[in-house]
Amino acid sequence: MDYLCYRFSELPITEMDFSILSAEEQLFTFKRKQARLLLRQEIARRTHQAPADIRFSTNEHGKPYTEGIHFNISHSQDLLCLAFHHSDIGVDIQHKCEKYNIDRLAPRMMSEEQLQRFNNSTDRERDFYYCWSIAEALVKLHGSTIWHAKDYPFILHGTSVSLSFENEIEVQLFQPQQGYYGAIAYRLSTCHPLKTNI
Repeated sequence: MDYLCYRFSELPITEMDFSILSAEEQLFTFKRKQARLLLRQEIARRTHQAPADIRFSTNEHGKPYTEGIHFNISHSQDLLCLAFHHSDIGVDIQHKCEKYNIDRLAPRMMSEEQLQRFNNSTDRERDFYYCWSIAEALVKLHGSTIWHAKDYPFILHGTSVSLSFENEIEVQLFQPQQGYYGAIAYRLSTCHPLKTNI
C-alpha cells in the first residue's frame, strides 16, 4: 500500500495535458480533471500502459475502478490524495473546518461505543476528524457510501484503530499536511505502508 499527496495550488497547470482525458472526464470540474489526470498518469506508470488507454468503470455507488490495480482518491480543500494497493483500498482526507458542528455530525458515523469515547475525549476535534476519515475510508474500501458508516464499526485508540467487524482490514491514520487528517483502509498484505508527498 502506498499513497501520494498533492496540493492543487502547486500543480503545474500549464504542463498538464488534459487531452488524454475521456469525453466524460472533460466535463468534470477543473479540480476533478486535475485529479483524474494525475490518477491516470500514476496508474499508467504502475501498470505500464498509456494514460489515455486506461478505462474506468464505476460501481453502483459511483466508486471508480479499473483492471490491474486497486486505487482510491480523496480531496479536501487544497489537498488531493491518491492511494494504491494490490487489493481493496479506501482513503479519505478531511480539512479542519470551524463551521462543522461536530456534536451533531459525530453520531452519524460513530458506533455507540466510539461515540461514548469521543464524548469523553480530551482532544475531541482531532478525534472527530480522524473518526470521520476512518468512516469514509472504510465505506470507500467496501465501495459503499457514508450513509452506511455504522455498518463498519471501529474504535479509535489515540492513533491506532481497532475494527469490530473484520480481521483482515488495516487502518492507517496520517496527517498529510497541517490542518488535515487522513485515514487509509486496506486489506492486509505483506506490503509495508509507504508515504510519498509531491
